Amino acid sequence: MKQTNITLPIFPLPIFLLPGGVTKLRIFEPRYLKMVSIASSGQGFVIWLKDKKVKDNAIVDQILWGSWVDIINFDQGEDGVLEVDVKCKSLIEINSIEQDSDNLHFGEVSIIKHWSETSIDNAGAELSKSLETVFSENKRLNDLYTKKSLNNTPWVLARWLEILPLDLGVKNKFVVNNNFKEAKAFVESVIFDSSL
Repeated sequence: MKQTNITLPIFPLPIFLLPGGVTKLRIFEPRYLKMVSIASSGQGFVIWLKDKKVKDNAIVDQILWGSWVDIINFDQGEDGVLEVDVKCKSLIEINSIEQDSDNLHFGEVSIIKHWSETSIDNAGAELSKSLETVFSENKRLNDLYTKKSLNNTPWVLARWLEILPLDLGVKNKFVVNNNFKEAKAFVESVIFDSSL
C-alpha cells in the first residue's frame, strides 16, 4: 500500500535497514553535512541501498526503495568526524531523483508497508534467544538498540536480515517480495545451519 508522495534528501549507501533498525553513520562530505542539517528539522532522510547493474551497455539502478530514517543521536568521533545514529521508521519507494547544486540527491518518495512493521509475539523463540546472545556479545550493536523487541518475531527477523553477512541482492528480495514466511524460513535455515 502506497501513501502520499513526499520529497526527502537521499543518501546512497550500501546499508540494509528495515523499520526499527538502527545504525551509526559517519558524515564528513559537505553535501551530506547539508543533508543532516535538513534532516534535523524533523523530516529525516533516505538511505538508498543503491545497486548498479548493466543493461544494454548502460548502468541502471535496480533498487528503487530505501529506508526512511530519523536521526536519534549526534556524536563526534575521536577523529572529529560527525557521527549520527539513525533509526528506520519506514520503507519507501523512490519515484524520482534529482540533484541540487551541491550534488545532494533529493527524491520524491512514497511509503510502502512491510512485514517488519507488524507485531507477532512469541512466534520465534529460538531466533529471539540467538539474537539476544548476539546483542550480549557485541557491545557496539547492543548500545545502538536501547529498546529491543525480542518478543516480536518480525522485529527479530528484521534485525537478523540486517546483520547477517549476506549479499545485498539476497536481502533485497525480502523487501521486494515482502513475504514474512519466506524471510523467516530463510533466516532460520541460515542461523541453524551455521550453528551445526
